[in-house]
Amino acid sequence: MTELMSQMKQALSLTFTALGLICACSSTDTPNPDTSAGGTASSTAGATASGQAGATVTGVAGTTNNAGGSSVGSAGASAAGADNGGAGGAGAATNGSGGASGAATLGAAGSGGTPNSGASGSAGMAGTSGAFPFEPSYIIGADISWTLEDEAGGAKYADASGVKPLEEIMANNGFNYIRLRTFVCPSCPGGYNSKGFCDDKHTVTMAKRVKACGMGVFLDFHMADTWVSLGTGATPSALPSAWKGMTPTQMQAAAHDYTKGVVQEMADAGVTPDMVQIGNETNAGMDDIPISNWKDLSALIDAGIRGVKEVNPNIVIWVQNGRPRPDSAGGSNFDGWVDKYLGTSGTKLAIDGVCGSTYGTTNNGDDWIESFSYVLNTYKKPVLSCEYTVASPDNNAGQIINTKVMRGFANHQGWGSFIWEPTRYPDVNKNTLFTKSGSTFTTNAAMTAYPALAKAYGLPVPSNKCVGEGYVY
Repeated sequence: MTELMSQMKQALSLTFTALGLICACSSTDTPNPDTSAGGTASSTAGATASGQAGATVTGVAGTTNNAGGSSVGSAGASAAGADNGGAGGAGAATNGSGGASGAATLGAAGSGGTPNSGASGSAGMAGTSGAFPFEPSYIIGADISWTLEDEAGGAKYADASGVKPLEEIMANNGFNYIRLRTFVCPSCPGGYNSKGFCDDKHTVTMAKRVKACGMGVFLDFHMADTWVSLGTGATPSALPSAWKGMTPTQMQAAAHDYTKGVVQEMADAGVTPDMVQIGNETNAGMDDIPISNWKDLSALIDAGIRGVKEVNPNIVIWVQNGRPRPDSAGGSNFDGWVDKYLGTSGTKLAIDGVCGSTYGTTNNGDDWIESFSYVLNTYKKPVLSCEYTVASPDNNAGQIINTKVMRGFANHQGWGSFIWEPTRYPDVNKNTLFTKSGSTFTTNAAMTAYPALAKAYGLPVPSNKCVGEGYVY
C-alpha cells in the first residue's frame, strides 16, 4: 500500500509538471484555361492504481492530453472535449508507462507499452491545430482530389528521399490546406466515376490522411453527380439524378439533408471540414437552376449552408466564381454575381467569403485585384483563390496570385490560394509540380518554390513524417 501511494503521488506530480510546460503553439473542375500542424508535446504518463485519465487541455493549438497508464496495463482515457489529441496508450505490463498523447486535433491514440517490459507506448500522431476551424496566417493549399483514384490505378508519389503519401509530400513543402471535391452520386449513370471516387466515403478516407498531416480540409460540394464548372451549373448535367423531378421545395430539403449528411459523416469520423463551399464555379447557376432565377437558387444554396452549419456552426462557408475578373462569364458580370450572393435580394445567405478560379489574367493580375477588391470594399468579406495552376503567367509558386494579389490585400483579407491538381494539371509533365515516370509522380524543380514561399510568409515547413491510420505506404 505504501508503495502504491508513492506511485500515485509520483503520477500526480509528473502530470502537473507536464501541464506547466504546455504552451499554445500556435475542371476537371474543368478549369477554363482562360479562364497545421499542431505543435507536439509528449505527455508524461504516471503509473496509477486505477488507470484514470490525467489532466487534459482542450482546443488549444499544440497542447497535449496526459493520459495515465494503469498498473494493470489498461488504456488511459482520452479527453472528452472535441478536437483533442488522442489518449496515450497504456503500458501493457505492471508499471508500464503510458504512451505519449497525440498532439492537438485528431491525434490518434499512442500504442500500448511492450508487454512485461514496462516500456513506454509510442506517441500518437500529430493532428491539426487545436483551434477550429484551422486558420493559418496564410493558406498555401492544393486540390489533390485525384489521389485515391490515381492510387487505385497504381500511382505512387515521391520526393528526393523516396516514395511517400502525396499529402505528406505537400505538407513537407509548406502546404497547409487541402481541398477535396465531392459529388452526390458519382457512380450513378452519367456520374463522375463508376467506382464512386469522390463520393462521401472516399472523401472521409482522404480527409483522415490530410488531417493526419496537420493540414486543414476545404470541402468542395459540386452539388451534382459529376463535374460542374464555369458555364454548366444551369444545365441538366448539373442536377443530381436522385433530385430529378423534384419541386424547388423538395430540392431544398434534399440539398439540406445531403450537405448535413456528408459533414456529419466527416464529423463522426473525427475529420470535420474546416471550410466548405456550396457549389463549384456557380457563375451560371447550380443544379440546373439559372442565376436569373435567384429566388429558387438562393433558397437552394441557403438550404445547403444550413445543413453544414447544423453540424458545426464554426465551419467557414465560401462561394466560388469561375472567373473573378471584370469580364466574368457564364452568368452576370463579377460584381453583379457578388451582389446576388452577398446582397439582400432573394434568401439572405450566410456566406463568409468569396473565392475564385484564377486561371488567367488579362493584365498581370490587376483584373483579379480589381474584382476581389469589390468584395473587400463593398461587403468586407475575405477572398481566396480556390483554384490556380503554375502554367504561365502564374509560374514561380503562383507569385502573381499569392504575393501580388492575395498578400497584397490589407489586414490579411486575402486568405490564400489552392493550386489545382498539381500532379497532372494542366497536363502530365506540363507545368506541374511533379514529373511522371512510369507510375510514379516525383517532385520536380517547380516544387522547390513552395517551401521558400512558406518561409518567406513566416509559415512552418514540416520535415517530420505523417503517420497514422489510413496510410497505404
